[in-house]
Amino acid sequence: MIKMDFRDLLLVIAVTVMWGSNFSVIDISLDGIDPFMLTALRFTFCALPLVFFIKKPENVSSSVIALYGLLFGVGMCWLMNYGMYLGVSAGVTSLLLQFSAFFTVIWGVVLFGEKISAIHVTGILFALVGLLFIIHVTEGSAENKGLLLVLLAALCWSLCNVLIKKCKVRDIFSFVVWSSLYATPPLYLMTYWVKGAAPFQALITDFKAPVLLSILFQAYVATVFGYWAWNRLIKKYPASQVAPLSVIVPISGILTSWYVLDEPISNEKLFALVLTILGLALFMNASKIASYIAANALRNKL
Repeated sequence: MIKMDFRDLLLVIAVTVMWGSNFSVIDISLDGIDPFMLTALRFTFCALPLVFFIKKPENVSSSVIALYGLLFGVGMCWLMNYGMYLGVSAGVTSLLLQFSAFFTVIWGVVLFGEKISAIHVTGILFALVGLLFIIHVTEGSAENKGLLLVLLAALCWSLCNVLIKKCKVRDIFSFVVWSSLYATPPLYLMTYWVKGAAPFQALITDFKAPVLLSILFQAYVATVFGYWAWNRLIKKYPASQVAPLSVIVPISGILTSWYVLDEPISNEKLFALVLTILGLALFMNASKIASYIAANALRNKL
């Protein structure tokens, strides 16, 4: 196991905390802008002006870049924003998106013949029970629909991970920037098709500085910088050493939404959140737990 440099450890913690707090930033911005337009503007700024200064990825085709843009922009971010718009809280959203880890492993088993351990299954079961409790304490059909949309967003994120692995993308920074360019036109077309001209007119009449700052944070800090930093660390260290730290994301998301947005957390909801986080922690640390159990078993034999 490679020992992680202290500065890299601080970087990965900063990124996961920032990703968690970004859900509260999105929640705040949804009070001042249409969720369709919010997603379109986020990816507009992800792409522009960076595409004029960064070369297009060389080892992947335009169709792959476009597909990733659709899965990430329309699939993950648009579904997530719309789910939050329907009433899913920032904290719960940050938690449910981590189900992408489960979906990714399932795709690995189906597509790449990877193995899944009993500890993985235990983690999934804990998280699913937590999810059922979250659905139980959720009020209103609109919010339940939002939960489904966020879970679909997690599924799309898992497909993004599979695409990157399948196509062996080397330059993630360039890939994210150029895929954002492909995501932008469909997002604007969807906005006009569903909402008409109103969201575009609101940009002129109702657009406020805090919303712009929120979009810039989502585009340049949470997306471009966050994904660059995360994947740089994934390349430098074993994925099994970095990936478990993503459990900080929902913890940060829940605490930030509680502190910033005054999101109430009932005892039932707290139990559901803890159970789900425990499932995620078990799942993401399955290899370490298995190694520890095997080492203890060997010592006992000796």
